[in-house]
Amino acid sequence: MALHREQTLPDVAILTRAVEVVFRKLIRLLMGKISLKKLQQMVQIIFVEEAEAMLKKETPGKNVPLSNLAVITGFDTRTIVRIKGDVGYMKPFHEEKRFLSEITPECSVLDVWESRPKYRESKSGKPRILPIKGKGASFESLISESVSTRGVTVTSFLHRLETGKSIVVDRVKNTVRMIDKRYTPFDSVDQTENARIGMAAVGNLVDTIAHNLEAPSRGVEPFYQRGCWTNRMDRNDSEKLRDLVKKFLEKTDEKARKIIKPFEQETVSHDQVTAGISLFYFEEEFRD
Repeated sequence: MALHREQTLPDVAILTRAVEVVFRKLIRLLMGKISLKKLQQMVQIIFVEEAEAMLKKETPGKNVPLSNLAVITGFDTRTIVRIKGDVGYMKPFHEEKRFLSEITPECSVLDVWESRPKYRESKSGKPRILPIKGKGASFESLISESVSTRGVTVTSFLHRLETGKSIVVDRVKNTVRMIDKRYTPFDSVDQTENARIGMAAVGNLVDTIAHNLEAPSRGVEPFYQRGCWTNRMDRNDSEKLRDLVKKFLEKTDEKARKIIKPFEQETVSHDQVTAGISLFYFEEEFRD
């Protein structure tokens, strides 16, 4: 019934539903690791960059009119000019120190605390131990100078930074001391590496989808893409299925590496592409 209902939806509804599902899961993963404000900034810049790149392919050697960008992006030309004038335009975000220092409100607070003379010791240059509240340099004034969002509280920031092991709170003296100027989105190196590998797999899957959507019009063969799942598995069977799939994927992974190895060249050149296979197991909780 679900499949039949989806087949009766107009194309635009099917696309919207697919994008919403992907975005919702991605945002769920990014929650607490990047602020909505910085995510919006990233999406806007990337959208305009990709729109400009697409239009340049259509008319090689010619400048892209702002009016054409406005049609594709849905932004007015003034907004496009502002986005193109951003310091991060056409630059990798992971190399932009200012973007990284403000990627979450917690990062902004630590950056101001560590960089502004008002919140540093005059002799050592180290971040000062701050009273939680009070006149002059305090944790309360630090929050107001670091974050423009209204409605945030000192207590909420104390909790977030303390949980992230960036500060130590002395509740007897009512002071705060910074112990780590970095606010890390992951609890361990393993989590960071898993995120890197996982995001790379997501990006590769998007490339496969994009190729397969364009394959008919380009007259090329689609890449192999399959998946199998059930929406009606008893959660008590999860452990058994995970074990079976793990053993299956381990064997498949060994075979895949043997297939790819002969195609890997010893030296790097511009006439190369990235090619590979992704294998993974997934589960999703039922949501009303």
